[in-house]
Amino acid sequence: MFGRNQVIIASTGVLISVGLWIGLRPVKATLDSAKLVFFYGKSFNDQRNFPISKAVDILEQDEFDNGKPTVIYVHGYIEHMEMESVKVVCEAYLKRGDHNIIFVDWADLADGNYLLDAVPNAVKLSNILADAMLELINNGIAINKLHIVGHSLGGQIAGMMARKVKEKSSNTLKLRRITALDPAFPPFYPGWVYKPLGKRDAVLVDVIHTDAWLYGAPVSTGTVDFWPNGGKTLQPGCPKRNYKMLTDNDLCSHRRSWWFWAESVASVDTQKFPAIKCKSWDHFKDGKCDEDAPVAYMGIDCPLNVSGDYFLQTNGDEPYCKGSAGTKYAPKVKT
Repeated sequence: MFGRNQVIIASTGVLISVGLWIGLRPVKATLDSAKLVFFYGKSFNDQRNFPISKAVDILEQDEFDNGKPTVIYVHGYIEHMEMESVKVVCEAYLKRGDHNIIFVDWADLADGNYLLDAVPNAVKLSNILADAMLELINNGIAINKLHIVGHSLGGQIAGMMARKVKEKSSNTLKLRRITALDPAFPPFYPGWVYKPLGKRDAVLVDVIHTDAWLYGAPVSTGTVDFWPNGGKTLQPGCPKRNYKMLTDNDLCSHRRSWWFWAESVASVDTQKFPAIKCKSWDHFKDGKCDEDAPVAYMGIDCPLNVSGDYFLQTNGDEPYCKGSAGTKYAPKVKT
């Protein structure tokens, strides 16, 4: 038996507390607390803050290079500027050195009750971010060089923002690429209340699943969906869950998505995380995959011309990429 404040997540049998979604402390935050952070140098500390309403001012910075692609990274629930996820991803781009890097800092809005504060705030934020994207595009950023990357709830914001860009431009503008790193599960699936990220939100919507059915989206939701190690908890190298919500152990699999992404970004000379197209994880394990489909690379090098579900295995620690060996299932060795 489980208590009245607990539920079972379907297909996993994992017990979670309803208090995570509706019982945490409320938070008061306004939309103007969110800002854009432009990384202008070689260090993480080389950054300038801009109100979202002044996004176009970033284009006037001497260090902004309109010849380079621009990545906009959106963090997830209860994350902030000093979180490991933000530093790891941004420093990977700094190491790469060939992108303009803009970070959406919405920490105050991403705090408090998940369902009562953070999700509604995410919806409102996506609207003003869409206005900022239109300003950037109208003032010179090439839409085909604009890439939105979001983790967890940030992945859902990316989808909502992209749909608003299309709506506000009377369907004349469509973002080239959205990457969602284990996009948030509740309350976006099955989509009765909030529409989830979808394959029509951009020309390419690539999704990395690492904690499906818990914190991450339970189903394929992009143009191409990558399912490393089956896409579910526990990812290799993660400790067994202690079921205390939002602890490091609990979030390990969910966070693995941005570790994979950062590793691919930091590798300039080598394409990381080759994956093969299969109908399911069981088919991958049995070697029953689509031999005619091209290999796709999970991460920054994902091509525009692939679609469907792709599978691979990774290592349990850095470097996570197993190379071509990751495209063939290797059973876990019992110790």
